Amino acid sequence: MKYLNEFQRKAVERALSSDKVFLIHGPPGTGKTTTLIECINQLVERGNRVLATADSNIAVDNIVERLIAKGVKVVRVGNPARILKSIQKHTLDYLIELEPEFVKAKKFYKEIEKLREEQKKYVKPEPRYRRGLSDEEILKRAKTGTPVRGLNPKVIRSMSKWIKIQQRIKEIYEKAKLEEHKAIKKILSKAEVICTTNSTAGSEFLQDFNFDVVIIDEATQSIEPSCLIPLVKGKKLIMAGDHKQLPPTVLSYEAREQLSYTLFERLLDIYGEEIYEVLRIQYRMNRKIMEFSNRMFYDGKLIAHESVANHTIEDFVEKDKLKNVLSPYREVMLPQNVIVFIDVEGAEEQRRGSTSYYNEKEASICKEIVDSLMGIGLKAKDIGVISPYEDQVDLLEELFENSEVEVKTVDGFQGREKEVIIISLVRANKEGDIGFLKDYRRLNVALTRARRKLIILGNGKTLSRDKVYRELIEYIKNEGLYINM
Repeated sequence: MKYLNEFQRKAVERALSSDKVFLIHGPPGTGKTTTLIECINQLVERGNRVLATADSNIAVDNIVERLIAKGVKVVRVGNPARILKSIQKHTLDYLIELEPEFVKAKKFYKEIEKLREEQKKYVKPEPRYRRGLSDEEILKRAKTGTPVRGLNPKVIRSMSKWIKIQQRIKEIYEKAKLEEHKAIKKILSKAEVICTTNSTAGSEFLQDFNFDVVIIDEATQSIEPSCLIPLVKGKKLIMAGDHKQLPPTVLSYEAREQLSYTLFERLLDIYGEEIYEVLRIQYRMNRKIMEFSNRMFYDGKLIAHESVANHTIEDFVEKDKLKNVLSPYREVMLPQNVIVFIDVEGAEEQRRGSTSYYNEKEASICKEIVDSLMGIGLKAKDIGVISPYEDQVDLLEELFENSEVEVKTVDGFQGREKEVIIISLVRANKEGDIGFLKDYRRLNVALTRARRKLIILGNGKTLSRDKVYRELIEYIKNEGLYINM
C-alpha cells in the first residue's frame, strides 16, 4: 500500500476489517478506483473470492484493466461486443474456447446443425397437419400404418421422421449444454476475481457461484434494485461512489424520486460514520478549481495534492502566440486566470416541441475561446466543452463538426476530465428561471472536470437570482477573472 495516501490506506484498512458492509466515498480525482483495486488485491492475497461489479461496462472494464496490471487472475463476464478489445483475452467468451469440454460441446452443436438440415426434408408437425395428434400418437400411427381421416399416410410418416430427429436434437443439445456448463464452471472456479455489470451478476453463468466479498464501484450511479443483484451473492459488501455527484439515470418520471435514492445513501443514512470513509486528497484540479465545490459539497475536506495544487495551462502555452490574441480573449487565455466567468448578454431559446434550451451567443463565444486556446498551443484532446442542455450540445457539435474537441452534456462527462473545460450554462431570462440548473449535483460534476483551467459562460443576472450560483460568481470574482461579453 506504499503508493496510497494516508486517507486511501485508512479506507482500505477499514474496508478489509469491516464486518458486513463498508462505504468508500470518493470525491472527484481522489483515486476511488485505485483504492478499490488495492482492496481487491489484498482480499485476493488473503484467499477471498471476489465479485467486482459496476453499473456500466466501461467502469467494469476499467477495474479489469487495473487488476490485469496487478497480475490478478480475473475473468470478465459479459457480452464481448460491449467489452474493450484490450481485455478480450480475459473474457469468459475467449477463455472458454480453450477448454476441451467446450470443444466437445461445439462438435455437438455442429451435429445439431446437420440434423436441422436433415429435418428440413420432412414435414414439420404444425397444427394444420397434426389434427390434434400428439407426438406419441404420430409416431405410433406411422409405425402401425393406422390412417388418419384427411391425412395422407406419407405426411404422417414424414412428420414421424421430423419428430425422431427433433428428439435426437434435444438429447444432443442437453449433452452440449452439460459440456459447456463444465467448461464455464472450470474457468470461473479458477478465477480469483470475477468482474461483470450489476445486471449480468444475475446471469445463469453465475447462478451456482457465491463469493466472500462483493465490491460495487460507481455505486451512487446504480439504482438500488441493480445493486441487489450482485449483493445477494456475497457474505460482505464494499461499495464506492460519490453521492454528491449525479444520481442514477431514471427515465420514468414517476419512479425518479424513489430510484434516485441509492443503496449507498440508504446504508450511509442508516449506519453513518461507522461504515464510511471519505478520500480527501485529490490529484486532478488546481486548488482554485477545487475550492468552490470543496466548500459547497464536501464540507471543506478536500486537499489538492502538491502535484496539482498550482498547475496551470502554462505548461502548454507558447508565450509568443499568446501576445497575438486580442482582448478580451487574451485575459481569458492567461494561465494565471485559472477560473473564469464570462457574463454573456445572450438569450436562451427553445426549438419547437423541445423542452431543452440553447443560447447562440454562448455557443459562438465557446468557439472563439476554443480557437484561441488552440492558437496558443493547446491540443483539441486537452479541451472539453460541456453544457447541461442537449440542444446547446447539438448546436456546439455543429460548430465543432470538423474538430476533435469533445462536446458533451454534463451528465455524459461524469467520471471524465480534461486540462481545460468550458461550461455553457445557457439560461438567460428576466424571470431568473434556471430550471434544472438547480440540481446542484450536476453543477458539482461540471465544476470538477477541469484540471488546469475552468471557463464558465452564463448570464450573471439570471444566475445570480439563485443563492448557489450567486456565491459561485462571487467566488470567481475574488479568486479568478470575471468579464462581460
